[in-house]
Amino acid sequence: MTSSDEILFPLLLLLPIGLFYLVFRRNWVDVELRTAFITGLLFGGVAILVTRVAYVPIEMYLGTDLRTFIAGPGNWWTTLLTSIGVIGFVEESLKSAGGLIAASQVSYLRRPALVFMAFAGCALAFSLLENIQYYLIFGAEIVLPRIIVSSSAHLFFACISSSVAAVAFSRSTRADSIVSVRILCGIVIAALAHGFFDFLVFHFDIQAASGVIVSLVVLFLFGIHEAWISVLRVDSPQEPGLMICSGCGAFSIERSRFCGFCGSRVLRKPRASAFKVGES
Repeated sequence: MTSSDEILFPLLLLLPIGLFYLVFRRNWVDVELRTAFITGLLFGGVAILVTRVAYVPIEMYLGTDLRTFIAGPGNWWTTLLTSIGVIGFVEESLKSAGGLIAASQVSYLRRPALVFMAFAGCALAFSLLENIQYYLIFGAEIVLPRIIVSSSAHLFFACISSSVAAVAFSRSTRADSIVSVRILCGIVIAALAHGFFDFLVFHFDIQAASGVIVSLVVLFLFGIHEAWISVLRVDSPQEPGLMICSGCGAFSIERSRFCGFCGSRVLRKPRASAFKVGES
């Protein structure tokens, strides 16, 4: 790697977080959302450290690292179950735990959009540190093609669990057993998607620049957008009022903090001034 590449490589690693900021910055007029995202980044670092510790006894038992085992010539159903039951469940459980802790530190899980941002920060930090680890082991030639793929995949899986958790919290005034079951269901769905994706990529050795991966990345980005919009629909203030979207200009009389059409922050329209007419 040349000196110019050494300078460019860290910027490429941070590219997904920068792109996320550029896309969502118009929604961060709310300080709590930005704080939740940054806190999620911190807990994402903790999540991947715990993940690596949890993998040590498993990989010692297998005699190799998990990625190599999945890519090996073993039975497809064994590698698929390992991919879902170990990689998918462990990583999505720890990312979800980090996102929930980060959200609870900011607003005690009261706001759906804040839960989404905390999960997103956790997923992007997890992907960033994972790519750094891959770089130290395999080199830049392996990491560079997978930066966007890995980040969009981790963010998409986190969006599945975060949107389920956000909707669950919005429909309950307390953290009861039903909310816990719904959150667990979201984690299971995210783990299934994560495990199947890793199995598809590693077992069949699909290249990062292939048409299959490009199609999956497009699907991930679409899913991220749809998850965000679904969270915005339940992220409502207590009192209704006439709202104007700061992005597309649409009017809404619902109790919404964000536009259901474009996802931009909506602004409450000021009330018309009332004038008293004096008696003549």
